[in-house]
Amino acid sequence: MADSNPIIKMLSWKTRLLSDSDIEAILAAIANIKQHPFTLTDITELLPEELVKDRRKRRSISTLLTNLVQIGYLSKPSERKWVKNSASFSHFLSPLIIELGQIEKRPLHREKERKIVDIREKVV
Repeated sequence: MADSNPIIKMLSWKTRLLSDSDIEAILAAIANIKQHPFTLTDITELLPEELVKDRRKRRSISTLLTNLVQIGYLSKPSERKWVKNSASFSHFLSPLIIELGQIEKRPLHREKERKIVDIREKVV
């Protein structure tokens, strides 16, 4: 069995009830949504029944959508609707990954702390 995608793993950190395969299914459902804006119901219609029938997991789906809004993949124009800002999550992440690579290549400039000690004796 292959290890899970690291990005899927990171998305699962804030949605503990959802497995990696659940998150993959949700991302696939979002990518296949054609209408803009969409609702949670629109997504759940595309998900496996065992994922949707659990009320706690359904709340976790909403949490995942909120996390995707926070990172910029989705927008939330109203209380119960979302809009994709990119055709897919991978298209959204591509320029961010390139930017991250450039950030990591920046040279580190750490200035050493200089301490000056006054060794002159004070005469009293």
